[in-house]
Amino acid sequence: MNSANPLRVGVIGPAGCGGSLELLNRGNTVIRLSCNLAKLSKHARYIPRPVDMDKISVEELAQHLEGVDFVVSEYGSGAVTSVYMQFLETVRKLILAYKLSPASYFLFVGGAESLHVPGTATCCADNPDFFLAYRRAILNSLAHVAYVEERFGSMGAPLRRYREARMASDEPGKATEEEKEVVKEYEKEISAKDDSSSDFIKAARTAYMFFDGNQSFRWGFVSPSALYRPGKRTGKQGKDIFEGRLTGISVADLAIVIADEVEQQKLDIPAAAYLKLDVFEGGSA
Repeated sequence: MNSANPLRVGVIGPAGCGGSLELLNRGNTVIRLSCNLAKLSKHARYIPRPVDMDKISVEELAQHLEGVDFVVSEYGSGAVTSVYMQFLETVRKLILAYKLSPASYFLFVGGAESLHVPGTATCCADNPDFFLAYRRAILNSLAHVAYVEERFGSMGAPLRRYREARMASDEPGKATEEEKEVVKEYEKEISAKDDSSSDFIKAARTAYMFFDGNQSFRWGFVSPSALYRPGKRTGKQGKDIFEGRLTGISVADLAIVIADEVEQQKLDIPAAAYLKLDVFEGGSA
């Protein structure tokens, strides 16, 4: 399906994230801003612009957005020491650069951490059970583990070790004392929210506060469900219940959500421009 009026969309973040290919397939032009541009093959309407978000100034970033109609941020801070601070500083930089650019709509892709636990005012990132339930769920998917490793580098490496140790522990008498210790220490860190990936999740949750109620620019905010992972293109959103608790959406299906919003801008409602994809069974944000 091609867009009736093709757009020039600036997409910020790793080339392997959802959205770009879907936008290209619909006849749009994608201008990708990232320090990692190697993953998407050459295309007549794909324009790579190498950008180091840590070093670039607001003014320089705005210049890279010249000729862009809309901006989509899929930014992820990757493996760094001060994840929380860097993520929020970059979000601040992105918003300021967008305001200086000719682009007229800014779509930010957040995560399940900004969704609320059903029936409460508590964000998932603040729920004491969310982090452990999330890690235990995703370790069953080797594709998801590989995705986390690929996108977040050293932040994802402990997840694979946890997966292997946990799988061994599930079989009576198979796990070594070392593997048991790996599971114990990993889950201890998760429960205490004391690891770098937890900081990333909390930063992504806090990022929504830059947008909530902000009428100084046109924006949309997408929060995918918890198990955002590789998978088939089904066109469904938030209906895949995992272990009876956490819901999921595939990278391909989230790409549809992103492309639809870029083209239709249904979220452009001041103080309420927030798409919520279910995170817990029966609940939403």
